[in-house]
Amino acid sequence: MKKRSLLQRAIIIGIVTVVGFYIVIGPHGRRPHFNDLKWSGIKANLANNIHLGLDLKGGSHLVMRVKTEDYLKRLTEDNAVAAQNAAKDAGFDVKDSHAVTSAGNYQVVMTIGDPSKTNDVRDAVQKKVDLVDNVGWSFSPSGNALTWTLSGSAQRTLADSATEQALKIIESRINAIGVAEPTLQRHGGQNSHEILLQMPGIQDPEHVKGLLGEQSHLELVHVVGPASPALHRDS
Repeated sequence: MKKRSLLQRAIIIGIVTVVGFYIVIGPHGRRPHFNDLKWSGIKANLANNIHLGLDLKGGSHLVMRVKTEDYLKRLTEDNAVAAQNAAKDAGFDVKDSHAVTSAGNYQVVMTIGDPSKTNDVRDAVQKKVDLVDNVGWSFSPSGNALTWTLSGSAQRTLADSATEQALKIIESRINAIGVAEPTLQRHGGQNSHEILLQMPGIQDPEHVKGLLGEQSHLELVHVVGPASPALHRDS
């Protein structure tokens, strides 16, 4: 009885060992071939079956920061132009319309010729431009000056949205390279707007920089540059 039990255990151990070896060095997703028994075939299957991380395989490591202040600045400037066009298209006398973007303060300031038309100008502008309370813009008139101010909470919401958009843009471009198991995630604190990108085995950092540098609606600036090979991204 003991011999039979030992034999059964030996058979089970042998089967598990063979299956384990096949999982590690055998081909996945296709039928085995004689070449898989050669040393070159074994090495190729090992490389395909076991994905090494950046610390073992080497590669590129990049930490980027989304320049949310530039995004909010462009948004405010575009709104200033759009507000002026909307008011003029409605037939109002607009003397000036400009953006104020300094020290976290984002405002659209418009000067009109007739202060009695303040409410009419505001309504005409807000029909065509997203300068309304429900997207974070507060309105305050003073004489013939009309001011729309972006609230702090709206700034944070828009900045966070811009960071998430940057993540999606980077992910789509990294997928085009075909990197095996890259690491792409938010980095640092909630308000840091940093993105971590690690690409094991990438030996062509210039190609990666070219993909990340393609035109988009966001700007990324390199803030941390370790690893080998080093990958730098200039804004």
